[in-house]
Amino acid sequence: EGQVAQEIKKLDCDVLCMSSGYMPVYQLLCQAGGKLSYNDQKAEFHLSGLPQGLHVTGSVEGIHAIEQVVEHAKYTGTLAAQYALGQPLNIQWPSNTVLKNNPVNFPWPIFAHPKGKEFVDFDEDLQIRDIVNATKSGYRDIQLVKRFSTVGMGPSQGRHSALPTARLVAKSTQRSVSETGVTTARPPFTVEKLAHVAGRSFDPYRQTPMHAQHLEAGATMMPAGNWQRPAFYGDAAHRLQHIENEVKHVRNQVGMIDVSTLGGLEIRGPDSAEFINRLYTFGFTKLPVGKTRYAVMSNEHGVVIDDGVAARLSEHHFYVTATTSGVDRIYQQMLKWNAQWRLNLDITNVTTALAAVNIAGPQSRAVMQKVCHDVDLSNTAFPYLGVREGHIQGIPVRILRVGFVGELGYEIHFPARYGEFMWNHLMQAGQAFDIKPFGVESQRLLRLEKGHIIISQDTDGMTHPQEVDLGWAVARNKPWFVGKRSIAILEQQPLKRKLVSFVLDKSQEKPLEGHIVLEGENISGNITSCEYSPTLDKIIGMAYVGIGQSEVGQQFPIRVEKGAMVHATVVKAPFYDPENQRQEI
Repeated sequence: EGQVAQEIKKLDCDVLCMSSGYMPVYQLLCQAGGKLSYNDQKAEFHLSGLPQGLHVTGSVEGIHAIEQVVEHAKYTGTLAAQYALGQPLNIQWPSNTVLKNNPVNFPWPIFAHPKGKEFVDFDEDLQIRDIVNATKSGYRDIQLVKRFSTVGMGPSQGRHSALPTARLVAKSTQRSVSETGVTTARPPFTVEKLAHVAGRSFDPYRQTPMHAQHLEAGATMMPAGNWQRPAFYGDAAHRLQHIENEVKHVRNQVGMIDVSTLGGLEIRGPDSAEFINRLYTFGFTKLPVGKTRYAVMSNEHGVVIDDGVAARLSEHHFYVTATTSGVDRIYQQMLKWNAQWRLNLDITNVTTALAAVNIAGPQSRAVMQKVCHDVDLSNTAFPYLGVREGHIQGIPVRILRVGFVGELGYEIHFPARYGEFMWNHLMQAGQAFDIKPFGVESQRLLRLEKGHIIISQDTDGMTHPQEVDLGWAVARNKPWFVGKRSIAILEQQPLKRKLVSFVLDKSQEKPLEGHIVLEGENISGNITSCEYSPTLDKIIGMAYVGIGQSEVGQQFPIRVEKGAMVHATVVKAPFYDPENQRQEI
């Protein structure tokens, strides 16, 4: 009756269908080369220019009455058979055939909604006024209207919105639908899985040179980037117990972990110090030979994108480590920047050329003194954050005295071909000190106790140094480094969030990574790391919180599984050995 019913009726139903007019399934035919045209008087689409041998029948050809559909099917079937047999196409559909039951050519919209809510595209929530306003903004072409408004870009791909949009554009621009046309039909026609788009299945899979030794020792393996690494040693059924035992053993005795997946980058040449000084936030031009320094890299926006250790082996030679998942990207960044700077140096990605282990714990120096005889391992000669080159069983090694797990420790880097031999030799030498292997999950818990962040776990695509208390690693007196201007601008603005360390009593439910932090009814942050610490006998973790929740001693609520709430207390980092007495002995 030309109006919307005022009375609301509720109907029980299983399926709700809607129609916006007759629209043939033309997409595949157009993709095959056919041309779609529209008859405004009959409100009918017509296909022409089909490839030779391709015939269509039924409603897509404008035939709707069932008896005429059957007759036309016989006709097109005969044409197809004649073409297949190579016979001349000697029959024709009668040109004087009167088609029955044609779609009604009604105005669009049929009638206006009293509240102006005439939806054109239910996928994109677009109404008539959105299409009309697009034409008023100068987008007269149907393709431009689509790009401007996003009409037809939803899951239905325009199947219920293409014709109404064409009619609205035609009416608004005082043209016919045959003049405006409809949007171009592009592949795919049906939904495709991302796996099909990606092509052949490919799962990057790398093993360290010591992989066989880990399996022999009973390791439960886990993926770390493209690599397989031991998560812990023992069966998966007793995962937490194995991790707790490994953590306690590193804290009290000595443990060894395979860290061959760490990125390794060689920077050699007269400009190597200047190059690293420009790339990383800290200062490196005056770094003494034989020393290492924590290296944080930011991008042009001041966002933290990677970290590692830069070791100066000689005046013109640096060895820089990067994160397992980030080394390829960092190597590309180095090549990109030096293509612009043209400094006199050479950059080599040696990640797979070298293997590495970390021996950590109170007895680690005793183990090293048993195997490495040409390096003075005393604290005076080889202090914390030092780097030395020597030999173990005639194998050249680089030894970095670093402490990611918060204990006296040594990273040993050596040619990858000696991986199995070195692992076995070190394990055998450490038997007198009860050395045991430990895995990635234990390492992550140990570093959490020490308050060390993991890039991409405790950071995201917006994290800048001040948010994660890395301001001390930014040399503001340097003339320039990548991201310096952005970091300076960000530091002048008030912080909106902060990464804090927190504790929970072990009687409370342990939050999981990703659980949200609340401030009133609003989400103020999220959990980035959280585990039970056997060293502290508490649940510890890191979380982004609102700046008003970040003071030491404050409590903040965390929503855990099934909507339950727990309350954590902010503490000063690190949780363990805040004076670094364990690392610097």
